[in-house]
Amino acid sequence: MPDKKIRVLLAKKKIDVHGRGSKLIAREMRDAGMEVIYFRFGTVEDIVSATIQEDVDVLALSIMTSGHLKIVERLIPILKEKGMNDLMVIIGGIIPEIDFAELKAMGVHGAFKSGLPGQVAIDYINENIGKVGLK
Repeated sequence: MPDKKIRVLLAKKKIDVHGRGSKLIAREMRDAGMEVIYFRFGTVEDIVSATIQEDVDVLALSIMTSGHLKIVERLIPILKEKGMNDLMVIIGGIIPEIDFAELKAMGVHGAFKSGLPGQVAIDYINENIGKVGLK
């Protein structure tokens, strides 16, 4: 994908009102040459709708409150049902490492703990874009 900017939808769930970290990662992704659509708050259905409308390559969920397993459990099947098979899904925030394997089994491609440099997620996206999807 070198000729095309990677498009990322950075989304937060409806009740997750944090902002500082997600705005920082959005800026870091933009500075790394990605096109970032910042989706402030939404339900799973809102996030899926925005993902489709914006025709993004990556859906990046930022979750700082909890409920990440329930969100992903609802999100991934809807994305698959809508034909988003080439989409990369990553998640970051206050997520216990013990949940990383379960998130991956559900279809999440990368999970990142809060406090990591944004470059870690950026490198992951750059190294794996086009290699993963919701098959």
